[in-house]
Amino acid sequence: MNYWNLYDEIIDGLPQDIYIDDYAVGRPWTYVRAGDLVGICMTIPAYSRPRLRKESFLGCSLREAGEYVRSWQGQEASIAAAAINAYYNQPSKVEAMQGFHGEDASAETLDERKKLEAFAMYTEQIRGKKVAVVGHFPNFQKKWESICDLSILEMQPEWGDYPAEAAEFLLPQQDFVFMTGATFANKTMPRLLELSRNAVTVLVGPSVPMHPCLFDYGADGLSGFTATDAALAADLVHFGYGTDIASCGKMADVLPLTD
Repeated sequence: MNYWNLYDEIIDGLPQDIYIDDYAVGRPWTYVRAGDLVGICMTIPAYSRPRLRKESFLGCSLREAGEYVRSWQGQEASIAAAAINAYYNQPSKVEAMQGFHGEDASAETLDERKKLEAFAMYTEQIRGKKVAVVGHFPNFQKKWESICDLSILEMQPEWGDYPAEAAEFLLPQQDFVFMTGATFANKTMPRLLELSRNAVTVLVGPSVPMHPCLFDYGADGLSGFTATDAALAADLVHFGYGTDIASCGKMADVLPLTD
């Protein structure tokens, strides 16, 4: 299997007739709006390569914008990934994939919505297991490090983390792998999915494109996000650090459909 083909499948399904009306690159989030559709992606801090696109993304179709997810310039790839998520993570598509937990879709407060995050939903399943988490996520480590054999991999490791390069050794040994959706924009997702093919693998966070083809490439769960308040999403991106992007939408968890 060529894991890089996941980009072709996801880009090929984007529409040519929906156009970007607004976008913003902030820290830590990038945002794209196309009409009523809103997409979010973590901003990838990679600036060593020039941008491929020389003009603004305003007025660009989602299909054209999505092509730039292949860029190795981080901000450009983040805009492209947010454009992709504006289409695939829209509420109607996620609902069609049965991603809103039934009655739990109406969770009204941020605290209620956080109960639906992957790190809350999988807590019982990972007890006593070997678990790797690719990327840093808030609030889960203290809850999990005492109940499983936990390894955290990070491109900018903190004390106790493994460097990203350790994935080649660690991931094939795991029972569960949780990886940030930002791996889609930074292009590490294909190799990480390949390394994790013997584990239960869950893609996590607002950057996850909610596209069912990812199940064909080894994902066992998509724990993503759909933005429902475009104005608030724009404000949160412009405001920057200290903001919780979850307040502008709701969690979505999708599993493969079975016959």
